[in-house]
This record gives sequence, structure tokens and C-alpha cells, in this order.
Amino acid sequence: MIADMAMKAGMGGLLAVSVPVGGDGTMWCQWGLAGLVISYVLWRDWLREKRMSEAIERDHKWVRETLLEALEKNTRALEQMAAGAARGKENR
Repeated sequence: MIADMAMKAGMGGLLAVSVPVGGDGTMWCQWGLAGLVISYVLWRDWLREKRMSEAIERDHKWVRETLLEALEKNTRALEQMAAGAARGKENR
């Protein structure tokens, strides 16, 4: 995560440093092309991170729900066993 942030900050810094000061139209076109490429890469990475975080959250939600359901089933089974044992003691 820190490496990704450093890489993005470095790309942004390089873009800012490369701004042509008082250059002609050709320099500005080249800078604009580089800016488009960097912007596209940052946008693509942002979308990929968003998709991955949504997928991870979906998986975590499924695990939480599955574990909670298993705990509830086990609790019901233990309660039934305890109730059966209590009835068994009463019948003696």
C-alpha cells in the first residue's frame, strides 16, 4: 500500500516537474500526451483497486454470514441436546 502510494506520488511529481515552462506548442502537445497516459494509468489502477476491495468485502461478508449461520445451528443443536438431557433426567 505504501509502495503504491509512493509510486502514484512519484508519477504525479514527475508530471508536475515535466510541465513545460514557456515552451512552444510541440512541447505542450508532448506534455499533454504524457499527462493523458499518466492519468489513464492512475484511473485504471483506481478502478482495479475499487473492484478488488469490493470483491474482498463480498468474500468477507460471505464468511461472516456463513460462520454466524454455523454458530446459530450449533447453538440450536446444543440447546436441543441440553433439553433432551434434562427430559431424560426427569424420566428417571
